[in-house]
Amino acid sequence: MNTGPYSDQMVQNFLQEHFIPVKTQCFFDKPTEVMEKFGIKWTPTLLVHDRYGKEHHRIVGYVPVDDLMAHLDFGRGKILFDTGHFKKAIEVFTGLIECHPAAGVAPEAVFYRGVAGYKMAHDASALRKIYDTLLQKYPQSEWTRRSEPYGSLRSEK
Repeated sequence: MNTGPYSDQMVQNFLQEHFIPVKTQCFFDKPTEVMEKFGIKWTPTLLVHDRYGKEHHRIVGYVPVDDLMAHLDFGRGKILFDTGHFKKAIEVFTGLIECHPAAGVAPEAVFYRGVAGYKMAHDASALRKIYDTLLQKYPQSEWTRRSEPYGSLRSEK
């Protein structure tokens, strides 16, 4: 993690503050045990695991610093979401969307933020808000198409 965006001091600091970074070498002609264990087929591959070793997000290939920072936040949010900490997940996803609105993972963060809101309150308007937000901010996104069924739900504004 010392080339490309991984060499950026902001990225390095964020990784040290929020994760336990582990670096290993990869050899495609003779895959290492780590490569086989985690299904690594290309480098760089960055895996976001929880404290128990469960994977919650995977980033393959180099991405620009802003996108990488967004992906790292997304990984944090996914851990919180997947473990039922919806309020904290919403905070992380909201921060990602506000700080990195142009990042490729931002529409997915909008989706998961809304689903976390629904899971907390069981209010279908949270799902409708996903679609409305994605349609307005990311109309060409796959996540907008995925949330299209929510467009028929009643929105309470």
